[in-house]
Amino acid sequence: MKRGAEAVTYPKARFTVFAAGAVVALGLLTGCSGGDDSAATGQNTDVCNSFAADHNAFVGLVKAGPGSAANIEQWTADKQAAVDKVKSLSGTASGDVASVMTTFADAVPADTLELSEPDSESGKAFVDNGAAVKSACEADGTSITLEELPLTTFTN
Repeated sequence: MKRGAEAVTYPKARFTVFAAGAVVALGLLTGCSGGDDSAATGQNTDVCNSFAADHNAFVGLVKAGPGSAANIEQWTADKQAAVDKVKSLSGTASGDVASVMTTFADAVPADTLELSEPDSESGKAFVDNGAAVKSACEADGTSITLEELPLTTFTN
């Protein structure tokens, strides 16, 4: 080949690659800005915030304990009231948030003391299902903060 011929085709090839890259980039930008029907709606904002408040109230009660034997009945009643609030929320949520809140509520044992037992499966489920609710709320457009339930384990 002649050197002159190479010099003529090289800039054309570079221009063609550049143009193709620009078209791809434009397509990606257009696709990203086009929106998505499954995008965050925020329609569960109130229920997500209520879930976080009630969840954290319950965890706060667990962390605090009854304080004394004289307070056990009131402490137990307060914990149950917090759990009942959390359980009632799934009926007011929609979509994925409702689904994970139902899973959370269904997994809470009737006796909430089970959540604090060493190596408690229900305690682990409480934490995992709470994380799923948090994730679903965030996907829906609401960021929440959940206090961590203290889990105990046996150590040898």
